Amino acid sequence: MRLKAFIDPIKYGVATGRIKVLENKLFTRHRVERLVEADDFSDQLRILAETDYGGFFENVRTIDDIEEALHKYLAKVYDFLNELTRERNIISFFRLRYDFHNLKVILKTKYKQETREHIWSHLGLLDVPRARDLIEQGMVDELPEVYRQAVKEAMHRFEEERDSQQIDIVLDGELYKLLHGLAVSQRNDFLQDLVKIFIDLGNIKTFLRAKNLGRKKDFISQALFDNGSIDREIFIALYEEPLDSLLERLKNTPHAELLRAVFREEKKVDLSTFDKLVDNFVLNHAKKAKYVPVGLEPIVGYILAKESEVNMVRVILTGRLNNVPRDKIRERIRDLYV
Repeated sequence: MRLKAFIDPIKYGVATGRIKVLENKLFTRHRVERLVEADDFSDQLRILAETDYGGFFENVRTIDDIEEALHKYLAKVYDFLNELTRERNIISFFRLRYDFHNLKVILKTKYKQETREHIWSHLGLLDVPRARDLIEQGMVDELPEVYRQAVKEAMHRFEEERDSQQIDIVLDGELYKLLHGLAVSQRNDFLQDLVKIFIDLGNIKTFLRAKNLGRKKDFISQALFDNGSIDREIFIALYEEPLDSLLERLKNTPHAELLRAVFREEKKVDLSTFDKLVDNFVLNHAKKAKYVPVGLEPIVGYILAKESEVNMVRVILTGRLNNVPRDKIRERIRDLYV
C-alpha cells in the first residue's frame, strides 16, 4: 500500500486533474429540469446544443437517431479517457460489456434466424461483422481468444437445451469472470468492490426474475454468478422460500433498502423499479470516488457518471418523442453524480 501511495500521483495525477475539471460539466439538477420542462423536442435539442452533446444531435429526428447520437457521444468519451489515462484495461473493463451484448445478439440471430443487427452496439472492442461471419461459418476458433470459449460453451448449451436463456447465462458468467480478473489485476479496492456490486445485483435480479417466471430451482443453480459479496448458495437455499425470506436474510446488507422498495406484493416484484434502483446503487458507489484526490477511482467514477448521464438523456428525449407525461419521465430519471 505504501508503494501504491507513491506511484498513484505519478501515474494518475494529470488524468485526475482533468477529470476533476470535467466533473464540473456534468449535468446538474437544474439542466435536467430544463430538459424535462422544454416546450418540445426541438427545444430540448437547443438546450443540448449548449453542452458537449450538441455536435452529436444536429440532425437528430427519431428514436434511432437519438440512440446513434448517444452511442457516438459515449464512444468519444471512452476514446478520450483511453488517450488521457493510457489505461487500456480500464476502458476495456467498460467496453467488454458491449462485446458480450453483441455476441448474444449474434448467437440469438443465428439460432432464431431473425435479423437483429439493428440492436448491435458499436461501443465494444470486437469487430462485430467479422465475429458474426466467423460464427455463421463455424469458424469460432478464429475469434479473439477472450471470447472464444464462452461462445463455444454458449452454442453447446443452447444446442443441448434449445433455451436461448442459456446463451445469456454462459456469456454473462464469462463477462463477470473477465471483469473480476481485470479488477483483481489492478489491485484496486474501489474497482473490485464495483465488480462485486455488479455480480450481487445481477444475482438478485436473476433470483427475482426467475421467481416471477416460476423457473425451477435447477435453473437458478445454473444461472447465478460467483465472486459476489453475497454467497450464491444463499440464493439457492432460499429460492423455494417466500420472497420475504431473502429480505430477512439480507436485512443487514446494503441491498436491503433496494429489496424493500420492490417487494410490493408477496408473489411479484416490480423489476422496472428494480432497474432504476440498481443504477442508483451503482452511482452511489461511484460517488465515493469524488473524495479521492488522486488515483484510479476518480476516472472510474467519472465513467460511471457519464454512462448514467447518457442514460438519463435517453430517457428524457425518447420520453418526449413518445409523448410520455413529464411526471412519468421524472419518475424514470436516475440520481445525479454531482
